[in-house]
Amino acid sequence: MTHPTHTVDAALLQRRVHIHLAGVGGNGAQMAACLARLDIAMRALGHPYGLMVQAFDPDKVNEANLGRQLFSQSDVGLHKSLITITRLNLFYGLDWEAWPCRIEQHWQQRMTGGYLADVLISCVDTRAARRTMHEYLFAGNRYRYWLDLGNRSHDGQVVLGQPGKEHGATRLPCVTELYPELLDVSADEDARPSCSARMSLEAQGLFTNDIVVRYGVQLLFELLSTGGLCQHGVVCNLASKRSAPICAAVDGSSAN
Repeated sequence: MTHPTHTVDAALLQRRVHIHLAGVGGNGAQMAACLARLDIAMRALGHPYGLMVQAFDPDKVNEANLGRQLFSQSDVGLHKSLITITRLNLFYGLDWEAWPCRIEQHWQQRMTGGYLADVLISCVDTRAARRTMHEYLFAGNRYRYWLDLGNRSHDGQVVLGQPGKEHGATRLPCVTELYPELLDVSADEDARPSCSARMSLEAQGLFTNDIVVRYGVQLLFELLSTGGLCQHGVVCNLASKRSAPICAAVDGSSAN
C-alpha cells in the first residue's frame, strides 16, 4: 500500500470546507458541477458538513461558449456564475453563492489577517490573472490550498499547492513555482477570445476541459476522503493520449 506523502489538516475533515472558485467558464462550470458531486460523496463517506462554494466570474454567456461550455442558447447574455450556481443549488439543495465579479474585487473588500477560504480553485486563462493570484496568495495566509487548472488546445496541467511559506519544508509547491513561465506576462497568451462556437472549438479541443477538471476534482476527492495525497498534480495530453502524475515528494519538492 502506498503511504501518502502529504497529509491534510485534520480540521478540514471535521468542519465544512470553504472553497473559492475563480472563473466559471470552460473549466469553472465543469468544476462547479463536479464539486456538487464531491459534496454528496464526502457526506456519504462520513464527512459531517461537506463543501461551501463561492463562485466568482464577471463574464456573461455568449454564442462562442455554447457546446464547449455548460451553457445553452437560453443562457446567452446571462452571468455565468449566477446561472451555474443557481442551477446547482436548485438541483442538489445547496446554499452556495455566486458573485458576478472578479475574485480580486472580493479580495479588496475582505481585508483580513486570517484565511479567506480553505481552497482557491483558479480556472483562469491568462498569465496576468495567474500572476495577480500568485502575488496575492504569497503575500500572506490567504488560502490553505491553491488548485490551479490550466490548458491549451489539447493539453493541460492541474496542480494542488500550498501558497506561502508558513507550511514549512513539506509545503506542496504551487503551479507558478513548478511552471514559472506562467508568470511571464510579456509572453503571448494561449487563450484568445472567439466570436463563434466553431472558432472556439478549433482553438481548443471539445473535451480538454472535461479531462483537466476530472483530474483536479480527483485530487480534492483523495485529499478529503483519505486524508492525504501521494501526487499533487497531473499533466495530460489528449492528442497523444498520455497523462503523468506530479508527485508530492517528502521534502516538499515535486517530481514528474
